Amino acid sequence: MHVHIIHAHPEPSSYNGALTKAAQQALQQRGDTVTISDLYQSGFDPVEKPANYPDRADMAHFAALNEQRHAWQNGTLPGVIETEIANLEQADLVVFQFPLWWHGPPAILKGWFDRVFVSGGLYSSSKRYDSGHFRGKRAVLSVTTGAPRQAFGPGSRCRV
Repeated sequence: MHVHIIHAHPEPSSYNGALTKAAQQALQQRGDTVTISDLYQSGFDPVEKPANYPDRADMAHFAALNEQRHAWQNGTLPGVIETEIANLEQADLVVFQFPLWWHGPPAILKGWFDRVFVSGGLYSSSKRYDSGHFRGKRAVLSVTTGAPRQAFGPGSRCRV
């Protein structure tokens, strides 16, 4: 089996970093192949913007979903997005490893979803669930939560 891990934590020595390394080692020991997209280490740009699309459908007005569809149809997606899509297409299982920050994923991961799940290509109103681009694939979320030790105890924000 081929597993692709999307890692979204800025600190390599974090608990999320340790979980990514442990998953990679355990999966490889059982004979699986593993690739990793470390979004912070690679400097992934999570911001969808006009500069991502030099061959625009509409130069006067930027509409992200329209530009994604246009780029998909014309084979002009940014290279980093094509690479991420190829990683997902090659994987039998995708693992999303990230912390929960302010009740949601880190902004870099939200931006990864915004840019990689290309409208008109990977999803549309008719490409969802069992009729979607990734039908038959599996994914798992490995989400961490918590706070520093100082956040717990008398007088702290998390009283025990």
